[in-house]
Amino acid sequence: MPSSRAPRAALDAARLSQIARDLGLDPVRLVPSTGSTNADLVQAAAEDSAGHLAVLSTEHQQAGKGRLGRGWVVPAGAALTVSILVRPVPALPVEALSWYTMLAAAAWCQAIAERTGLAAGIKWPNDVLVDSRKVCGILAQLATTPTGPAVVVGTGMNVDQDAAELPVPTATSLRLASGERLDRTELLGAYLRRFVNLDAAFRAVGGNAGAPLANQGGRSLCELVAESLATLGQDVRIDYPDGTSLQARALNLAADGALLVRDEHGTEHRVLAGDVHHVRRSDGQYA
Repeated sequence: MPSSRAPRAALDAARLSQIARDLGLDPVRLVPSTGSTNADLVQAAAEDSAGHLAVLSTEHQQAGKGRLGRGWVVPAGAALTVSILVRPVPALPVEALSWYTMLAAAAWCQAIAERTGLAAGIKWPNDVLVDSRKVCGILAQLATTPTGPAVVVGTGMNVDQDAAELPVPTATSLRLASGERLDRTELLGAYLRRFVNLDAAFRAVGGNAGAPLANQGGRSLCELVAESLATLGQDVRIDYPDGTSLQARALNLAADGALLVRDEHGTEHRVLAGDVHHVRRSDGQYA
């Protein structure tokens, strides 16, 4: 039986080009389909064919990967799949590049609030939540360039999926959460504006996540992220790749992006994103 769903509008390349010009960026590269926008930008960085804040988006990503290599495939036109190359001049310290996952998450929270009025939160270390369900995953990959290290920040935002098109019950889309069909071009533009603003402020303080940001009310990037971090204050189960786990309460975010937790014996631990397999609430909820 033919689907009764209205056709999904394609991203508007002309409007995206104008948004990029207004932000002082090179034109957004928009392709109908690709295996992975992250992989494509990592290659472009290695070939020295893409500069700072180069943007690549696709209507249909066929071999996308999330954290720990998990697959991510969605119906064409239902999501926003976009990668941004962070290759600042002058270069930032390598440790500062690791903050761009959280910077992207903060940018998405701001963009979602702007376009929908929804209050989005961040699930440490790399998800964006709406109504305690995952609406966006973020994957940052280090890239090698002729002038030094860079990072590609890829995001997959669930925009127009219905419940049957989502991979797991703990996921949602902006359409399901808001009850409205959104203009994906406007949403992507809002994200790019927020990302560019945060990037400029972060670079202005030399990539110091603890320093006040000029265009964020004097808050540091660490403080800005912590304000939206739904993980804080929750009892969580931290699963490690070796099969061990830790039950603890999430206390705060450290200046290096580590999650600070206290276990049931009162011992505090620093948890690094690269060291864990899962961080989930102890009560079984996703957030």
